[in-house]
Amino acid sequence: MSTAPETSMRPPLAWELVAVLCLLFGYDRIASIANVRSAAAFRHGWAALNLERSLHLTFDAWSNQWLAARGSLGRVLSVYYDFAHGLVTFGVLLALYVWHAGGYRRARTGLLAINGLALAIFLVLPVAPPRLLPGAGFVDVVAHSGTWGAWETASSNVAEHADKFAALPSLHVAWAAWVLRVVWVATRWSWARGLAAAHLMLTALVVLATGNHFVVDVIAGVVLAEVAWQVVGLPRLGGPAALEQRLLPRTGNAAPAEADAGP
Repeated sequence: MSTAPETSMRPPLAWELVAVLCLLFGYDRIASIANVRSAAAFRHGWAALNLERSLHLTFDAWSNQWLAARGSLGRVLSVYYDFAHGLVTFGVLLALYVWHAGGYRRARTGLLAINGLALAIFLVLPVAPPRLLPGAGFVDVVAHSGTWGAWETASSNVAEHADKFAALPSLHVAWAAWVLRVVWVATRWSWARGLAAAHLMLTALVVLATGNHFVVDVIAGVVLAEVAWQVVGLPRLGGPAALEQRLLPRTGNAAPAEADAGP
């Protein structure tokens, strides 16, 4: 079986490393611009919290208090918050580049679109996270965990993140939604799909319980991922098998597309 057509679809590694560096370093530099508009960010943060309270969406508040009272679990989940989104996302991206070159470009472009759209929102609509709202009753679990996030925020103000006013949407959740989409269309292995789904659910729980995001931020992160997929024309989750084949490697002589059509 020749793999030349699949390999020829793989872009040069140097350019892809540049794209990854933009994702890693461009985010903090651009998101920090939102910090200039602190008054607006706090106003929007309180508006988000008041909206949630009016709708009785208080999961983020009580889950934060529950986790804050459990130091060991808080440290474990703080490590997950700090590292899992990057390791899992870029691990999946690398796996696509190596083993699924035919779907890599589309998936990479989708991830770039997620970040580009998010950064535009951060600049237009800065939002302070729950942990920064004085008197709201939230605990900054990551900052008090003793993990990397605590070291990163160590200063006279323990919440001195470069992107401290970039709560809406949650990029952690948006990236996790991207992982689920890509894994779902790139493989039929049930265990891989299950892990991707678990990663999305756990990420949503962690960003809420650590006081870093509102419920609305989580919803916005999922919506952002969907919009980005539509923009770049990625197959929809659970779409027709013919669309799924665009990201799956060929394992033999494929049947004509018409063969999948029903009567």
